[in-house]
Amino acid sequence: MNKKILLSSLIASSLLLSTQANAADATGTATFNLLQPITVTKTADLELGDIDITVDGTCSFSAAGVAGGDICVAGGATQAVGSFDITGSDGDVNVTIAATNDVAGVTLTPELSSNIVTLSGNAGTVDVGGSLAIVAASAVAGSESISYTVSVNY
Repeated sequence: MNKKILLSSLIASSLLLSTQANAADATGTATFNLLQPITVTKTADLELGDIDITVDGTCSFSAAGVAGGDICVAGGATQAVGSFDITGSDGDVNVTIAATNDVAGVTLTPELSSNIVTLSGNAGTVDVGGSLAIVAASAVAGSESISYTVSVNY
């Protein structure tokens, strides 16, 4: 009987020891960046000036303020770059732009001064230019506008 108790104790001890020998701990680390929320505010609209719609063509005004194209009317309305102020944590932010509506016979291709803006002092600016392609057969004379959306993220 003592041999059975001793044998049972020995088996239980070896199971306990083998379980402890297979146990281990490890520590992980959670990393993160604390950032200011991003805001983007329009400070100026893009103005492409007066455009001749009697022929197919393009009229553009780059984000750097350079006019081009074969159907921009010389001496017409003043062209001007659009501009957006961006606030957030210092460092690089990614910027994209897209036209959001259509006008018959007119296609806007907007452009940014940069797709990456470096915020310094928690602020930065991106300028907007663009090009209008006109299909004379579909375009109608008048004051028109096409909206565009500037999106910013870290």
